[in-house]
Amino acid sequence: MGLFSRLFGEKAGIIDDIANAKRQETLDRIERERETADTVPETAEYTESVPESGPSGFSWGPDMPDEENQYNFNGTYKEYFNDVFRSEFSNYKIESSDAYNGKAVIFTFWEGGRKALVVEVISRKSSVYKLRADCKAEGVPYLRYYYDHHGWWNTREYVKQRTHNALAG
Repeated sequence: MGLFSRLFGEKAGIIDDIANAKRQETLDRIERERETADTVPETAEYTESVPESGPSGFSWGPDMPDEENQYNFNGTYKEYFNDVFRSEFSNYKIESSDAYNGKAVIFTFWEGGRKALVVEVISRKSSVYKLRADCKAEGVPYLRYYYDHHGWWNTREYVKQRTHNALAG
């Protein structure tokens, strides 16, 4: 639960939606300005470089955390998210499918016959919004994780906590 939600209750959802939309708009603008590669690798590899200065957060920052994350996992990003979701949310039926010519994966969580959550794991270079809009129209929670955004580590605890929060409503 965010700060606004704690202070203002359900009305904070509108503020959160506006903040998220503004953040996504900024990310989209930055992405359009950067050169985009013709192909996206199956795995996003972390390469050592001169460390950036600055603070690190729960699952982001210039230094790779010690906790298991998609970059130190022994497998592809698809295998990593599949492993986290199936081990941490075993009470859900989870379907996965490749999307966008194999450049992304979509996980659908089912509880009984009800679609409980849709998670899209995509490249930061993607500018797709249809699935998110479809989920919103259906009233189904939606999450997006980027598998190739430097400094966004997608640690196991971060993915677990964020996914749990989305499933909890």
